[in-house]
Amino acid sequence: MRTSGASMSLLSIRGIESGYGDMQVLHGIDLDVEPGEIVTIIGPNGAGKSTLMKTIFGLLKPTKGRIEFEGREITGLSADRVVRLGLAYVPQVENVFPSLTVRENLEMGAFIAARVPRERLDRIYELFPPLMTRKRMRVGRMSGGERQMVAMGRALVLDPRLLMLDEPSAALAPNLTATIFERILAINETGTAILIVEQNAKESLRLSHRGCVLAAGVKCFEDSGPAILANENIGRLYLGGE
Repeated sequence: MRTSGASMSLLSIRGIESGYGDMQVLHGIDLDVEPGEIVTIIGPNGAGKSTLMKTIFGLLKPTKGRIEFEGREITGLSADRVVRLGLAYVPQVENVFPSLTVRENLEMGAFIAARVPRERLDRIYELFPPLMTRKRMRVGRMSGGERQMVAMGRALVLDPRLLMLDEPSAALAPNLTATIFERILAINETGTAILIVEQNAKESLRLSHRGCVLAAGVKCFEDSGPAILANENIGRLYLGGE
């Protein structure tokens, strides 16, 4: 129960346990995202990072715990209902429709709306200028970086309050990785809160207000992005430090 006078987190996760069938992956996760924040989740492969994102978004049903968004419980709601409340999710793989054009992919992001407001499409083209000249190109012909821009743009069509990104820089060349992180920062500057799972932890933490470390399905550390970067123990274990 929230105490009187306490500020409301945009996203509040308490005691979440989740997994796949009989395999439990998450063990009592607590996490908050405040309005306008960037929060990065880091940790080794198999730590449960993607499982947590899928559970928040309703692709997996938790076996225990509570998830609130803007003070409303969304625990176990289906993904389409979660989208209607103002959350968006970009998975690491299969996050575009390769046979459709850029414009058609973006319009698919507004599947719950009667039409896509022109101003929202214009905003996406402003955020991702390369897409402007490729509106009619089939996404299957585009580079990995351009596809990621399409995926992120589609997630933004409904102007979500929280954007969740799973490995947005995966398999991208260094110059494209830098571009994607620049765009993430630009999205955040418009007021959208962002929750990121990212193996390129150093770059993501540099942008982040806060970060948390998952290991073996348990949150084992949380601090500001700069504090995590400066932590020698965390650096050695999770950031490739000496």
